Parts: sequence; C-alpha cells; structure tokens
Amino acid sequence: MFDLSPYEYAEVRIEDGMSLRISSRDETNVSEGPFYGISARVLKKGSWGFASSNSINTNIEELLRKAEKLAEISHGNISVKKDAGEKSREKKGLGWVDTESILKRIKEAKKETVSDKAISSNISFSATKNKWEFYNSYGKELQENQSYFYFSCGVIARENTITQMGINTAANRNSPDEINMEETAGIARENSEKLLKAKPSPKGRFVAVLDPEMTGTFAHEVVGHASEADSITSKESTFTNEYGNKIGSSLVNIVDDPTAPYFGAYRYDDEGVRGKKVEIIKHGKLMGFMNSRESAQELNHELNGHARAENYENQPIVRMSNTFFVSGKSKVQEVFDIKNGIYVKGSLGGSVDIFSGGFMFKAKEGNIIKNGEIEDLLRDVVITGSIKEVLNNTESVGNDFATNPGICGKNGQRAPVEDGGPHIRVGNLTIG
Repeated sequence: MFDLSPYEYAEVRIEDGMSLRISSRDETNVSEGPFYGISARVLKKGSWGFASSNSINTNIEELLRKAEKLAEISHGNISVKKDAGEKSREKKGLGWVDTESILKRIKEAKKETVSDKAISSNISFSATKNKWEFYNSYGKELQENQSYFYFSCGVIARENTITQMGINTAANRNSPDEINMEETAGIARENSEKLLKAKPSPKGRFVAVLDPEMTGTFAHEVVGHASEADSITSKESTFTNEYGNKIGSSLVNIVDDPTAPYFGAYRYDDEGVRGKKVEIIKHGKLMGFMNSRESAQELNHELNGHARAENYENQPIVRMSNTFFVSGKSKVQEVFDIKNGIYVKGSLGGSVDIFSGGFMFKAKEGNIIKNGEIEDLLRDVVITGSIKEVLNNTESVGNDFATNPGICGKNGQRAPVEDGGPHIRVGNLTIG
C-alpha cells in the first residue's frame, strides 16, 4: 500500500479495464484491448501537480513524489473542500462483449441504412468496462465497477439537389443486448429520407414548441455548461454574479442528477465525492452549480460530486451527468395550444457562448403548428437566442418526459451523459 498522510492533499486513481471501438462507413474498423493506468495528484502551496503511468509495475510512492515536484514548480492559491473519509467496495462483477456478435449486429444494422436515396451512412459503437479505484489523504478508499455501451448511426440521403441527414443514438450502462441497433439505424435512415420532401423552414420570430430532445439539448448545452462551477469561478459564464437571482419564468426547473438511472449516472466522481442531485434552476431562480473540490471551496458551496475525468491520464474537471428540464403540469396538447408556431424536434448540434449566453442549434426537423395542430414537415430548422431570453419566455411546460444519451466533450475530455425533459413552449424565439 502507499502512504498519503505526508501530503497537504493527495489522491490516487487506478483503472483496469477493457475498451472496444468499432466504426463502419466505407469499411469497418475495430480497436479492442485492455487498458491499465494510475494517476497521482498532489496539492502543495496552492498548486496542483499531476502525474500518470500506464505500467502495471508503477511505484505509486514515486508517482506521488513526481506529482509533488510538479506542484512545487509554481505557487498558487488553490485550496480544496474537505469531506469525511469513507470506504466502499462494489461487489458486482462486469461482463464483456462478444466482439464477433457485435460485428454481426452492426452488419445487420448497416442493412437498415441502405436505400435508393441513402447515399452514405456512418455507424459507430463503443464499449468500456473499468475497475476504478480511488484513494485520498482524507481517508477515502473506493472501488467501483463501471461500464457503458454507446451506439450511433448517421445517414445522408439525397434527391435531386436536396441533401438531408438523419442521426439516431442508443446507449446502455448494463449490456449491449439492451440496444436495438437495427431499429436505431432504421430510424436514422427514415428520418433522412422523409426530410427530402419537407418544406424549407420559415425565418423570423415565432412561438415555438421544443420536443424533449431539443429541450434536453437546451438544458445541457446552454444552461448546464453555464452552471459548471469552474466557469463561474473563472467568470466565463453569463451566470456569474447571478446566484440566487430570478433569471427565468417560474415554470423553469432544471436539475443535474448523477443518481438518476440514465447514461450519465455514477456513484462517486473522480475526486472521490459522492454524486448528488443539483437543482440548477428552481422556479426560475438560479440555485446551484455543479462543482469540484476546488470550485466548491472557492464558492463556499457544499460538495456535490461533479468532477469527472475521461481516464487516468486526465485530471478531473467539472462535468454534467444527467441534466433535465423538469416536467411541468400542462398536458402536451395544452403546450401546443397556439394559433401559429413552429414545432422544433431533435438536435443536430450547434454552438453556445456561455459568456454572452447566446446559442444556435440546428434541429433534426420541424413542423408548422396551426390552431394547435401539427402540420407541414420542415427541414433545415435553426433556432437562435440567448439563455435568459428562452428562460424568461417559457410559457408552458408539459407533463411528459423523455431523454437522450450522448457523449459530451469538454477541454478535450469525453464523458457519458444524458439529457432530456418535456415539451415546452417558448414565445418569441428566432427561427432561421
């Protein structure tokens, strides 16, 4: 074993697992193999030192001393929030995928992307299992068995001069057998093809209804990233100095919850802190930020376990887990009860500036809404606006709920997440 008591603060992470990556476009590429790694992080005189190794013969004491020397290079003012020591060892084991079986399933899924109009497709599958161990100088000794399986399919269809894309994903924390690859791929193709007959989106300001996927995208990309505490302490977020203030309609409630049973779930973050539900916005008031030990100390907030690292080679940074716009009381048909509007469905990505609060998202598709009825299918629907504009113009929140899994990138690191919510109605939203 190793001794962490001499250090002001120190932590060690050990990872031992397997990973599989498959991509299939023009040809199929497979990468599979074991991984092992150890990282040590030491805080000394207000600065972090970090060192890692992928050797199973690594001397952890030497790795800690290396991290300490790196911390000594500069002097800062970092301090961390302390919590109680804890010992926890998860007993459940982890199975692994049958790669040949997965390849056969991907081949069958690929057939679902073929048609006269579908000109190309891209399928990817990733799987990871990991025995994760964590130790720190506060007495934490933790072991978790983690796994995830993620499937994505994109299809491009063309007719005459019109080209459209359909994307669909599926994920699971327990087994790839719970992912229906053929159905997921078939939906992606169908979505790309039906948009070839869709009308171009109108442009202007409209009352808009966002479906659960776009609602979740807004909750994650726009509100969530602006509510990560490192963006608050660095004053990069539009929510800086807004803590406790009313920033939206009283109908708006947004949370991040690593304890929810979705793709972004975990028991402990990569600083050994148990993940807790954060009420980011409650009845329109900004009430919480996702934090790390460092940012919690700087803001004088309670720890909530949102520091995550992609793997042992990376230092933990503040990340989301499962981010949701909480369901309201309106029936879905009541959300659609408008004379003229746009129904915005799904998300193909976009851009967000958390400093100004501005965003732009391209939807997967849309519809005209007339007198509460969903009418003409629309393609190339783009929504733009600002965080507070949408929050304040939220007029109705449905009592339904749906989620969508994803892989979130931040500072070069990737993490499994999920987001979602109900149908919501937003007034005066810019389309196009």
